[in-house]
Amino acid sequence: MRVRVIVSYCLIVYALSWPLQFASIHSVGNLESNAAKPWLASGMFIPALAALLFAWRSPSARAALRWKATWRMLPMFIFAVAVPTAVAFGTVAVCEIAGWGKSGWFAFAQDGVTISGRPWILGGGSQSWPKFLTNVAATGFSYAAISGLVAMGEELGWRGFLQGALIARLGPARGIVLLGLIWSFWHLPILLAGYNYPDYPLLGALVLFPVTLVAFSFFLGWLTLKANTFWPAALAHGAFNSIEAGVINNLHMTVPHIYQDLSNLGITVLVGLLYGTLLARREGPTDRIPFPRSNNVVS
Repeated sequence: MRVRVIVSYCLIVYALSWPLQFASIHSVGNLESNAAKPWLASGMFIPALAALLFAWRSPSARAALRWKATWRMLPMFIFAVAVPTAVAFGTVAVCEIAGWGKSGWFAFAQDGVTISGRPWILGGGSQSWPKFLTNVAATGFSYAAISGLVAMGEELGWRGFLQGALIARLGPARGIVLLGLIWSFWHLPILLAGYNYPDYPLLGALVLFPVTLVAFSFFLGWLTLKANTFWPAALAHGAFNSIEAGVINNLHMTVPHIYQDLSNLGITVLVGLLYGTLLARREGPTDRIPFPRSNNVVS
């Protein structure tokens, strides 16, 4: 795929998305409210719509699109939900052990867990560890699947289309880092307006969120390359937006909120390093370009 096509795709996605984000900020004000959800959800489909438009117009873009279901994606669905869930509970563990906060949903004990608040598939109350883990798994998959229906609007564009083109140009590491930055700054208007980081929007928009999404992109990239399709990444994105966000946001902090964000960031970076290492080991002499080049590529 030509560099000009890649740049044009990014510019179109930004040009369509940023005005929608500015409109949502002006119309709704509080981006954490239910009134903002239709605005934000509709914007998430712009990367997919742009990818489909480019695939319709360009054979090389069509060849780069990874959207068909494959048998290889089925085991990746387990990782897609398990990893964001583990990141969420890892963040809770760090904050509770350090004495920075307590979970509002869970009271942990040696013989089990007491769940309060929010609907869980297997219910709340006191549960043994096996039942609790089954409950978390069932709830995580359910909410990830629902949230993934919207997240696939982004992931078809980012992982299903743009990732392959960037990797073909830059290799896995640099391609995924660039994709993570493109993905992060695509959110820039709402981040600067206080979404996700209301206490420190500038730090969140320019440092914390870019690092988080670059790290998370290595995990999503690994899922996509292993499955050869974007669907596991869409489910993981759904888990990131649902069970991971829900469990972490229900922490009751006794210290500034940035301790929670930095704990989550640290664990996410470790996950990114792990899957970045797996991607580096995966790359060999005949496996450098996991997506085929087009004859139209300009060196």
